[in-house]
Amino acid sequence: MKSMGYIAYKKSETQFTENKGKILSLLYEGAIRFTRFAIMGMEKEDPRIKGENISKVLAILTELDCALDRDQEKDLADNLNGLYQYMMRRLTYANFNNEKKALVEVDRLLSELKDAFDRAVDSISKDLAEKPETSPPKKSSDKVSLAV
Repeated sequence: MKSMGYIAYKKSETQFTENKGKILSLLYEGAIRFTRFAIMGMEKEDPRIKGENISKVLAILTELDCALDRDQEKDLADNLNGLYQYMMRRLTYANFNNEKKALVEVDRLLSELKDAFDRAVDSISKDLAEKPETSPPKKSSDKVSLAV
């Protein structure tokens, strides 16, 4: 029989993962939306719209990069860091060279990352909710974690 305290612990752990996942998913959504606005600004030959929205995407990517948990999932965090840095370089290149192709590439990468991230959060949340344990994890490595 599970103790009430442990049941509450598992419920709060699941809710925390879901909330963290929703926040990060919203950041990806914002980055995608601002990238598309930047593309629109470039197509309309409006440097203000293009520049403001590229700046917003850069700010979001910087925050996503800073939120990486390199202690939990070092390889995943390193790979995401590399992708974020690459996208930041492509955004800067697109801004200075009016290169729509670079913005479209960033949009595609962000969309793929968001889709993969949403699937991972759903899977982790489901695993946490259904995990049939009778006692709390013995050590921190037993916990399922996100790299961010």
